[in-house]
Amino acid sequence: MNYIFGPVFSRRLGLSLGIDLVPHKVCSMDCLYCEVGKTTKKTLERAEYVPFDTVKDELREFLSYKPEIDYITFSGYGEPTLFSRLGELVRWIKENYSYKLALLTNASLFHREDVLQDINGIDIILPSLDAATQKTFKKINRPSQGLNIEMIVEGIEKLIKKGGSEVWIETLFVKGINDSEEEIERIGEIIHRLKPQKWQINTVARPPAYNVVGLSFEELKRIKKKIGYPATEIVAISKAEKKKMPISEIKEEIYNLVKRRPCPIDEIASALGILEEEAERAVNELLSEEKVEKVLFGNIPYIKGKV
Repeated sequence: MNYIFGPVFSRRLGLSLGIDLVPHKVCSMDCLYCEVGKTTKKTLERAEYVPFDTVKDELREFLSYKPEIDYITFSGYGEPTLFSRLGELVRWIKENYSYKLALLTNASLFHREDVLQDINGIDIILPSLDAATQKTFKKINRPSQGLNIEMIVEGIEKLIKKGGSEVWIETLFVKGINDSEEEIERIGEIIHRLKPQKWQINTVARPPAYNVVGLSFEELKRIKKKIGYPATEIVAISKAEKKKMPISEIKEEIYNLVKRRPCPIDEIASALGILEEEAERAVNELLSEEKVEKVLFGNIPYIKGKV
């Protein structure tokens, strides 16, 4: 599979089957904290970046086994709404299957009516909002030219007013970048005004694209208390039940996971629902085959796939 990955356990969505709709790494932003890596093509241009029919064929093949998953999620290497045929794909899935759909997005294109139309039918939309001021927005998200924080906020507001989808806004806090008292207060004011179904606060938890660090859990709890939005969650790590898989399949699943987001061994095991010993054995084989590498982040070894 080239464009389908997982299913993996998501901290926010449970068991999720991912779909990549742009190549590595096409995005409208170059976020400091991105776990996928530095953006190689920064653009606001929508196009058929991956072959539409091939994506459908891969989905058709995988879903023919009737997998038990919580969501089919548009995510992966870059910004999914840059894919110009997203609306067609959403409609095709909804017409042929009963799975719920989710979209992980940086909200950069929600100011466009064609994008808002394309995401009709997606059950949960999870836009990022990491700043309240243009200065901080440029610093943390490094957006494409012509994109400003007002467009992001107005786009999310249009999305929420449109209805039809649950909206869970995520704010990822980076130490020394968007964690000042003024920025936190202004982000909180926006959240209270927009009234999303959930406000999920997060921090740097995987090796980032640039040299930044996250906040402590205590600092996140303080932000939650300070803002006082009733539907606030501090994102936590989910656990999976253990299952049996052949080593060749484990290796393939691990590689498909860690080339999109670096993970420590215990989280790989949790995501795939296997024993840590099995995950470690498979990782060691992948290391010897030079398909993955170990990187240290916060003194914890993460496994990162070589793309």
